[in-house]
Amino acid sequence: MDQFTHRTEIVNGVAIHYVIGGQGEPVVLWHGFLETWYHWRKVMPALADSYTVLAFDMRGFGDSGKPKDAYQLQTLADDCRELVSHLGFRRVHLVAHDMGAPPALLYASQHPEQVRSLTYLDEPVVLDSALQNLFRFAPDTQQMGGLWWWTFALAPGMAEQLITGHEREFLSWFYQHYCVDPGSISPDAVDEYLRTFAAPDGVTGAFGVYRCIFDWIAQTNPLRDKKVTVPVLGLGGEKSMGARVAEMLREVAVDVPGGAVPGCGHFVAEEQPEYLLDQLRQLFASTA
Repeated sequence: MDQFTHRTEIVNGVAIHYVIGGQGEPVVLWHGFLETWYHWRKVMPALADSYTVLAFDMRGFGDSGKPKDAYQLQTLADDCRELVSHLGFRRVHLVAHDMGAPPALLYASQHPEQVRSLTYLDEPVVLDSALQNLFRFAPDTQQMGGLWWWTFALAPGMAEQLITGHEREFLSWFYQHYCVDPGSISPDAVDEYLRTFAAPDGVTGAFGVYRCIFDWIAQTNPLRDKKVTVPVLGLGGEKSMGARVAEMLREVAVDVPGGAVPGCGHFVAEEQPEYLLDQLRQLFASTA
């Protein structure tokens, strides 16, 4: 990782920390809930051989600013777009995981001239119909409690009260239940995520994305009628969302290859980095 440098810029009214390196067409790596730029550490060096790699901490996470609110979908999309513009990039490949994927989708829908491709990794499309199906109170949707942390975030102050002081246990629960091999999330990665998640405002910042979820739905629903035109690769872990990611994306995008990542849970870039790299290289080559 010596080829990468750390920087911070004020964009859209918030300090955004990012890591950048390599040369060539720009690839933007956008992490999700309980992650930081460090989520991409296993794919960044290989990508940097052929591309300029930008991995940033979304507002609320890592070493970026952690406001008490302002986590609307448009705000997060604008954060990334303004950072990309500040760095002088005209067109980028977006690669986004988990809660980084819905704002990346909005970015691609609004500015197709600036986005070569979008890779959407193991996250529901935040359409009202899709989420109503995922939250059904039924055995097939409520295994391990279903997406309990989405609604837990909406109980005022409870996340801060119950998680503070137990951040490691909270993080570890996800790795134990949503990885095929929990060892793929190395101890140094857990420590790095905890460094900022357990810091002041870390819990509040992380849950900000879920506390704006109804705004996210309202911003995404119109994409059914005005579909994303850039190529969108939809991948889900075989033991997580699997091929359902691409299926949901086809409701809002016109060109969606994709499927299930074999031997993988939720954390695609950490569990199956070589598979992801192969998929990204094929996608990028097809859009050259």
